[in-house]
Amino acid sequence: MKKSTFILLCITVCGLTACSEQKINEWACGKEFGQTRCSNLANKAYHAKEYDKLKKYLEISANYGNVEAQERLGLLYDTDLLGEKDYKQSVYWLQKAAEQGRKHAQFSLGDKYQNGLGVEQNYTKALELYKKSAEQGYADAQLYIGVMYDKGLGVEQDYKQALAWYQKAAEQDNANAQALIGAFYNNGLGVEQNYTLALQWYEKAANQGFAPALTSIGHMYENGQGMEIDLTKAKEYYEKGCKAGSQSGCKKLELVKKKISNQ
Repeated sequence: MKKSTFILLCITVCGLTACSEQKINEWACGKEFGQTRCSNLANKAYHAKEYDKLKKYLEISANYGNVEAQERLGLLYDTDLLGEKDYKQSVYWLQKAAEQGRKHAQFSLGDKYQNGLGVEQNYTKALELYKKSAEQGYADAQLYIGVMYDKGLGVEQDYKQALAWYQKAAEQDNANAQALIGAFYNNGLGVEQNYTLALQWYEKAANQGFAPALTSIGHMYENGQGMEIDLTKAKEYYEKGCKAGSQSGCKKLELVKKKISNQ
């Protein structure tokens, strides 16, 4: 901030009394001209791990009506950066941002309704919000709609609908969706069982380091699903899955090691 500008703002905000730059920054966050600066200050506070300052800047800007600040504040309350999570405050601010069409806010608010966090559980409301977000191309929302149809959460179970939504998310390289499509082909859910296509989809997710997909490929090699049994390959994929965080992969790794040693 230029010195002359600082002095002018100081006079505007504090009259002729002493005034800190911090106070001016907070004042500017509540004004239209100060929104860009406020966003920069919030980013600076976040990277400095000064979360109380981050909250203050976002609150002032959010109360002014800045939709980005409302969304960020809602997401902040959804973390433990301020101490304990506060789902009610998260819902309050996400609702404001969602009403203005913010796709991330719509998705996150949908998740709150799906899981009853800060609101009464409501699958219908969750699906409605996910669809608003999905229509804007948000891959995670598309994935979650697929899960709702897959599991029959608030809707009649429909594998074909689930697959269609997984496909939308997978086209955006969502690894979770790609792995789930692989599972559908592997198990013949809503489609004819096809191990070749299952492997192709698992590999798309595995190439992104997605642990469940790595483990699933290992399972295919171990059991000869669409291929010759290859315990060495199975061990290789289980090791990758285990390192990527799959508990199932770790367990299967120990079992396949025993199989190999008993050959």
